[in-house]
Amino acid sequence: MLVKDRKNAFLAVLASNLDQRIQGEVMTFWEEKYATRPQFGISAFLDELYSNYQIPIKKGQLFRELSRATMSVGAGARTPTPVTLDPDAGTALDRNGLMVYQALQEAFLSLAQPADRLAITRAQFEGIQATQYDGASLRQILEWLRQGPKAMPNRAELGLLRKLFNLGYVECCQLYGPVKTDQMLNAALQKTNAMPEAHLTPPVQFI
Repeated sequence: MLVKDRKNAFLAVLASNLDQRIQGEVMTFWEEKYATRPQFGISAFLDELYSNYQIPIKKGQLFRELSRATMSVGAGARTPTPVTLDPDAGTALDRNGLMVYQALQEAFLSLAQPADRLAITRAQFEGIQATQYDGASLRQILEWLRQGPKAMPNRAELGLLRKLFNLGYVECCQLYGPVKTDQMLNAALQKTNAMPEAHLTPPVQFI
């Protein structure tokens, strides 16, 4: 996601929840410290924001709105001719890449509580259907979610898998908070990086 698109997504949400007198100051602070950080900086940004300002909306609600806004930028920018914000996001991965994604997803979910895994998968399942990706591709991915490795497609778009993983990440943040979720993510990345297939498809591509 380009910084300008992330900035616009943040601005749209913040503008509806912050007093106009502090919007400029808050956005400047965000650009200087957090704009070039991955999505995992949202919680840290909000911690500082709520420490320094009186914000009417609850922190958890604002976190969810900011997460949804930044994640929806790519889908909202799509046209009938696929256009992606990341030049690599439209890359079609073969089964080597899908094996890496599946291993990353499994390693990540294995660190969640058993009772929470269904909620995480459900959030992915429901969230991915709300996107504007190609219907046939979505059906293949959903069957993969339902049936597991035996239903793995031959190819899948990198951007679609990134979206899918981010949906699970955001759900984990709501369940466990961003600190624990980042620990889970780092452990899953470390484990998946050890796969021979990861030399061709680094798992970090999916976050």
